[in-house]
Amino acid sequence: MSKSNKNLKRALSNVTDYPQKRTKADTQGLNQFSIHPLARFNGPCSTYKQPVEIMSFSYDNERNLHMDDRELKYYYPPDLKDCNLSHGYETFVQREQSGPEPIHSLLDALAYSQKRSADKNLIKTDLISWRGIFTKILCTPYNRNEPWELGATLSNNTIFIEEHETEYTKEHSTGSTPRQKLMSYWGYKFENLSTISKLPSEITSSDDPELINRKNTIVNTNVQYCSVAKTSLGNNKLIMGAEIDCLCDVKPKRPKNPVEKYIELKTSKIIENEKDTFNFERYKLLKFWAQSFLIGVPKVIVGFRDDEGRVTNVQEFKTMEIPKIVKGKNGMWNATVCLNFANKFFEWLRTVIVIDDPNSSYTISFHSPFKDIKVEFMGKKNSVLAERHLESLKST
Repeated sequence: MSKSNKNLKRALSNVTDYPQKRTKADTQGLNQFSIHPLARFNGPCSTYKQPVEIMSFSYDNERNLHMDDRELKYYYPPDLKDCNLSHGYETFVQREQSGPEPIHSLLDALAYSQKRSADKNLIKTDLISWRGIFTKILCTPYNRNEPWELGATLSNNTIFIEEHETEYTKEHSTGSTPRQKLMSYWGYKFENLSTISKLPSEITSSDDPELINRKNTIVNTNVQYCSVAKTSLGNNKLIMGAEIDCLCDVKPKRPKNPVEKYIELKTSKIIENEKDTFNFERYKLLKFWAQSFLIGVPKVIVGFRDDEGRVTNVQEFKTMEIPKIVKGKNGMWNATVCLNFANKFFEWLRTVIVIDDPNSSYTISFHSPFKDIKVEFMGKKNSVLAERHLESLKST
């Protein structure tokens, strides 16, 4: 048994709500992980290592995958004199695929990277998924009304996880009303109005075409730049893919780690009263922190907009400082609880997902009344892995 597995076994033996031993028969039924009491996730914070980028890739405007940085953008502050997030909505181009993003392109990128790496353990890990899925799990202790459902496949000792489409995700992905759909556009438009395709130092005039053309650039959600990073939470080794909005300067070449140059862009309603403040700190800041912290992005830039979608001011938040904003306030969240919860959950998950079969799957779900995460073996169906990944990812 490896040292890491011995440490995992020792850790699990000290937690009373974890089974000591599990067989395949034990884990083919329904297993549950209790969210409450949250107090059991207090205490020393689980160690989270600085994420290290191992590769990056891009999607172009037709959703073609490229193993390069062609869609990387740089941050350049928006012009607040003319920052209408509704502008261009009639030309909005959304990717055709409905539902959550499958894990396939992330696995294609990992296979591409491993094939070209001298490190045969480059993508050896315990769990692989998108950053958004790990964000859901990290925020779950304080989640009261957002259900989620995931699919998982264990292959070569690695758990691959992707999100399932549900009625909830259908309704909330782009909005169920015209107003909600417009508001979902605002976030993408803010990214357009806050980024350029060349280094900020190359901008010498406010008349630069890069700045002038931002307003009329068509928002196309097919286009993405993604980072793939390795990290660990406690004894759980993770690899995640994450869309990156932009960076602040020249991207350093690997082996230097570029994540400290990345920036997350967000929009939020102008804060006008105590209720607005509470909602922003309780809900928005939790997600802003979780998303950025997980991939190692050091700062979040928020455009505060009015009800008509006009940005009136921009504020920068340092990711590591966000938990301090809410610390000690009534009804707020605790970053230590989030990290300890995710650590314990991942340890537990690795004891119940034990059928190592690339053609089988488990369903991981969190639904009303939001008291437990349920894991159920589904048999030989709904595998997370595509056929092309079975051979290319054997090294994991």
